[in-house]
Amino acid sequence: MSASASRPLRRSERFGRLWWLPSGGRDNGLTDTAWAPIAVVDEAIVPALLADLREVGVPAYAAPVTRRPARPRARGAAVRHHLWVGTSRYGQAEETLRISLAALTAQRPGTRPGQPRTRTAGRD
Repeated sequence: MSASASRPLRRSERFGRLWWLPSGGRDNGLTDTAWAPIAVVDEAIVPALLADLREVGVPAYAAPVTRRPARPRARGAAVRHHLWVGTSRYGQAEETLRISLAALTAQRPGTRPGQPRTRTAGRD
């Protein structure tokens, strides 16, 4: 057997966004030539994150996680989404998400910024 030679990809922009990203997602209207995953988030906060990233000029795209979970989801459990950002603005995306996620966490009852929300039996 022989291994295939690895070659750098030239002109990746010719393939378009769906070469990098799964179909069935939504974006914030900005585009880039290459994309990188940055987070997995609940569906409920996707619109806010996409808007925050657009506001600072970061291309972003979110699509539902498609693989089957190891155990069945509880009824009413949040749908998880993969979040991708344009690689040309990855650093700005990290900073924006740090601020946005802290603010969104602070808005949820029973949580403080930097503290993960814990679930207790009979409550959520």
